[in-house]
Amino acid sequence: MERREFMKLMALGTVATAGLGLQSCGALSGSTAKAAKSVKLSKQKEWAKEHCKGIENLLIPSYLPDLKTLDEEGIRHDVRNSIRHGFFSTCCFPIVTTVEAHKQFLQVACAEAKGKILAGDIVGEKTKEGDMTMLSHAEKVGCTHVLIAPGRSLRAKTEDELYQGLLERISAKALPVFLYASASKSYQSFGPSGVPLRVFDRLADLPNVVGIKVSQALNMATIFQICEKLSDRLLVGPVNLDFVPSLSRQYHVQWSGQWNVESVQSPEKPYAVLLMKLLNEGRFDEAMKVYAQLEPALDAFYKLQAPLILKGVHPYLHMKYFQWCVGGNGGLIPNLASIPPGLIPVLDAAARKLIRDAYLKVGITPTAAPEEEFIVGKAAYARGVRAKDLAETPYYSVS
Repeated sequence: MERREFMKLMALGTVATAGLGLQSCGALSGSTAKAAKSVKLSKQKEWAKEHCKGIENLLIPSYLPDLKTLDEEGIRHDVRNSIRHGFFSTCCFPIVTTVEAHKQFLQVACAEAKGKILAGDIVGEKTKEGDMTMLSHAEKVGCTHVLIAPGRSLRAKTEDELYQGLLERISAKALPVFLYASASKSYQSFGPSGVPLRVFDRLADLPNVVGIKVSQALNMATIFQICEKLSDRLLVGPVNLDFVPSLSRQYHVQWSGQWNVESVQSPEKPYAVLLMKLLNEGRFDEAMKVYAQLEPALDAFYKLQAPLILKGVHPYLHMKYFQWCVGGNGGLIPNLASIPPGLIPVLDAAARKLIRDAYLKVGITPTAAPEEEFIVGKAAYARGVRAKDLAETPYYSVS
């Protein structure tokens, strides 16, 4: 049996136990007792428990035709579209080349989001100083929380070095912080699949560490260990929706986020948002019916992104296309010189058809707007910008 098929069975197997009232079985009984212990929560952890419920998407920057200057109107459009989707939060995914551009991106997003949707940020600059600058800026502009993933600025050789580096960043501000559990070749000796679980266990006791994002490509055994070790203190948020129904039967899983959720829903058919709502309400039979509706789209997205995550990159332009198909701004991204050529896939005609077909399989009709609108971005297209105005078209192919 292929791993993907096993994951489907794990998710669908929830239906079989939904009405049995099972709390634990066999070796899992210890984890239930641990999760049931009374743990005094900090004000940041209490905040997260109350507000971080449901789905959080990624906000990808939009650019003007020079592909250097940010398009503020396009960014604001995507924040508003995130609200239309029903997400509880949107998280800035800084595909930018400088700290200053990152700061501007976050400031625009927070200004548009204020009072309407939570606005998070991913902190992972090239240097420690860059990380510290972004943390100060995030606090200044009203960012509600951050994901700290200092992969570029912190290359630790020991677990204690990694702990101290993360501690310095986390303790710099009182902002609620999410950790990031991803497969890592660099930290293979630190924990399962390279997840530094012992380090995260120490950090989980800090008052402003509130949750942990669990990468799409991690296997079930690793995610199980993460939940066993951390779910009594942190909100565990698996990206892979295949795992969420089963995990929610044993652990408190109330959110999934900081990924391209638009790939499996639209504002009119918010499958992922509804799935999490039903699971949070304990309505498992109804939740699994929604899961069955979105699963073909989830399968298509998994096959696209999971292999790339293991290489340390994302299908960046494909992600923008997913968002544009269901109301987002779209638009191209600049050439990312720091990533080796050929590692990021090109969005060609075949890829665009696969994305559109995935939506049609789950009853979602993607936008009928001309492809040129995607190329320049919805906001820019409305201002009269056309493809001829772009000096280059990185990662995009007409054919």
